[in-house]
Amino acid sequence: MKKDFRIRKRADFVRVSRSGFYAKTDALVIQGDFNNERKFRVGFTVTKKVGNAVIRNRCKRRMRAAAEEIFKKDSLDGVDYVLIARRHVFHMEWSDLLCEAISAVRFLNSRILKYKVMDQERIRSSSASKARC
Repeated sequence: MKKDFRIRKRADFVRVSRSGFYAKTDALVIQGDFNNERKFRVGFTVTKKVGNAVIRNRCKRRMRAAAEEIFKKDSLDGVDYVLIARRHVFHMEWSDLLCEAISAVRFLNSRILKYKVMDQERIRSSSASKARC
């Protein structure tokens, strides 16, 4: 995945975590939020609870490889994604990890799209009510 598609700044990670859009699995948590760009971006987080530096780095490598495969097809333009590893990422079979990540991303995308549609309807209804007055 190109570095243009990565989230690097702490402020972006905090904004995504506060958005409220997330999907949880045994292996990871995926958070999402709209950005001001026309492309999707991905960030990765592994806390010290997961293990020592060697384990954390391996978890990041596995998440980057999974993100490479997943976001080719299942990404939404204009959305930032943050993948947070849990302890199971290190021990899971690759196919199981990929399956869980794909289902979590699809669930998250459906929630984001649902919110986007509801927000557009709210804007339309408020502008229509202003026009009637």
